[in-house]
Amino acid sequence: MTTKPTTLEKGRAVVLAGLMVLSVIAMSVAFAGGAAAATEDSVTFNDQAIGVYNGSDTMVVGPIYAQEGQYLEVTDESGEVVDEMVIPEDATDAAIFVTPDEPGEYTATLYSEEGGDEIDDDDAMIYDATIELSDQKSAKGTLEQVTVDTASLLDGDDDDTEFDVVLTDSDGNELGRATELTGTNEDVTIDTSKITAQTEVTATIFVDDEPLQTYDEDAGNFVSVSDSATVDPDMKNKHDDKEDDTKHDKKKGDKDYTEKGEKDKSAGGDSANGDDSTDSGVSNDASTDQDTSAETNQDQNVDQSNDQDAENDQDQDASQSNSGDSMPGFGVGVALVALLGAAMLAFRQQN
Repeated sequence: MTTKPTTLEKGRAVVLAGLMVLSVIAMSVAFAGGAAAATEDSVTFNDQAIGVYNGSDTMVVGPIYAQEGQYLEVTDESGEVVDEMVIPEDATDAAIFVTPDEPGEYTATLYSEEGGDEIDDDDAMIYDATIELSDQKSAKGTLEQVTVDTASLLDGDDDDTEFDVVLTDSDGNELGRATELTGTNEDVTIDTSKITAQTEVTATIFVDDEPLQTYDEDAGNFVSVSDSATVDPDMKNKHDDKEDDTKHDKKKGDKDYTEKGEKDKSAGGDSANGDDSTDSGVSNDASTDQDTSAETNQDQNVDQSNDQDAENDQDQDASQSNSGDSMPGFGVGVALVALLGAAMLAFRQQN
């Protein structure tokens, strides 16, 4: 015989946590299917996803209409008792929280007393459901498809229960849906009508064309199994990214940057009056116009030519000056030689 706590004992522990007195925990069960309209003894058990109560997994049985002393029993699909209790006092529109063993089909049965006649029963499919949706952007200016990160519906058997994921905007308008899903699905794409502005969207699991409900401890009631996110066509951000791009700034910004050698941007050079009407984006005036490379080279050539002419003149002057200066010296030498020759001739004649 095992000493491991049974499911029934765990269920009773939940009851001892404060759920024995149905009149104290009476609540309106507002989810798909609605509350039973009956005022006679009855129990309602609706399909739902596993929720959370007191930090533990839970499923909710209710509304319950019962009399003091009657007996309520919850069993799984194999017939094993998951929870049971004697109704402590008359109950109207009451509910109890039961911890499920796993996803699957469960049955709640109301008896006249423990071991007595059956008064009413109801079955419910309890699912393990998950959906996750992240914020998304598009660089195209419009968004026509939304991706759901995860959509899962487990039924505890073959996980072959079909479900849809429906996408709606903040006003509840349907934008698109993914259909005939089973089990666990990742990156589920939903084709949508065109979204041209930042929009908050919600993805919800639907079973049998109804939103699947789960008990939410924070809300204190049933809510749809859903997740919300923001989608954005990102038109403004796309433009901003280009403005911040260095290549874009260089292309679209100043046209006369230094790697052009500070040249004029006009295709035909300066006009006769100093203004260039064909200049693109830059106004060139005669007083501020910078010389083109052709003009600069021409000026340099003229300067060099003038410099060479000046040097040639100087050289010619120097040559003429030197030539003029050398002639008198040559004449004196010739005269001395002639005089010496005449003297020698006279000396020989005397002898």
